Amino acid sequence: MIDATLWRDIKVHQLVRYEALVNLLDDIQLLDDIEQISKRIASQWKYFANATNWRLVLPANSEFLVIDGSRGTAQVTRVASLGAWDAHHWQQKLPQRRLLPLTDQDGLRPPDHLLFPSSKEIIVLPFARDGKCFGMLSIAAHQLPFNDLDMKFIQLMGRQFATRVVDILLRQQATQILIERATRDALTGLLNRGTILERLSSQLALARRTQQALSVILLDIDHFKMVNDTYGHAAGDDVLREIARRLLSDARDGDHVGRYGGEEFLVVLYPCNQAEAVRAAERFRQGVAATLMTIEAAPAPGLPITISLGAASAEDCPQIGAADLIQRADRALYTSKATGRNCVTAFVASN
Repeated sequence: MIDATLWRDIKVHQLVRYEALVNLLDDIQLLDDIEQISKRIASQWKYFANATNWRLVLPANSEFLVIDGSRGTAQVTRVASLGAWDAHHWQQKLPQRRLLPLTDQDGLRPPDHLLFPSSKEIIVLPFARDGKCFGMLSIAAHQLPFNDLDMKFIQLMGRQFATRVVDILLRQQATQILIERATRDALTGLLNRGTILERLSSQLALARRTQQALSVILLDIDHFKMVNDTYGHAAGDDVLREIARRLLSDARDGDHVGRYGGEEFLVVLYPCNQAEAVRAAERFRQGVAATLMTIEAAPAPGLPITISLGAASAEDCPQIGAADLIQRADRALYTSKATGRNCVTAFVASN
């Protein structure tokens, strides 16, 4: 029989653990940063559960978010696929308890940080909603196996942790969709006119501060009206989408590609001088002209689509504004159109 003093101490200890859990649950509801939430949990978990290190896995679009807690800190990473341990338990969708050291691993090895020297067992807790797994916690016990109260607190904390992170991810995804709709051209997925002009203005300001050259390329699809008139506007849309795909494929990291209007596209290149812009424009031209475009309405083997391009640089005029720089590129583009199309022209003062 437990004496009154010991029973009172047990109850006080349980209340302290319960208060630590409740306070932590309140804290994570006030935080919106996943890394901050993870670090807070990693530093506080020991106060309400007999736990050392842990891993939380959650789906994040086509990837997985993996949060590893160890020694009071946490690391958040994205992975394309799960390792054997996580993939096996994710597919099983069943809670499991494994005493350490493991004697029958079924070819599975827990994440290394869960095999802490003082760890006595690992529990795996999948969290499901509407029959689908939305999170999975693997957590190691410290010195002694988990007792019933540990299990209740870990289950509660783990589910709330996973739910909170999922809510943040969904909100981030919704925000990103709104941003994409506001900044992207609906047909091609490129930056829309307003956004590409904003990027040009901000990059020009950066170029002035850093004293590095900036250039633009304005390009136009040759005989685009003929495509629409011959094969229909749906075919024209297919061509615009394919042009956009090829431009993005040939763009450098840091280049900004936008649909300027109709069949015109604007590329902002920084840092980039005039000679480099001409080479980039030629790369874009070849990327379009080299391969016939296969579209549903056109006969095999596809359409020979070409583009004309004009390049202009702020290299010789650092204080030039966005509108004047585009006008220079437009004049160079007009020259390309007038001299046979499917070519690149660089703006010079005599143009």
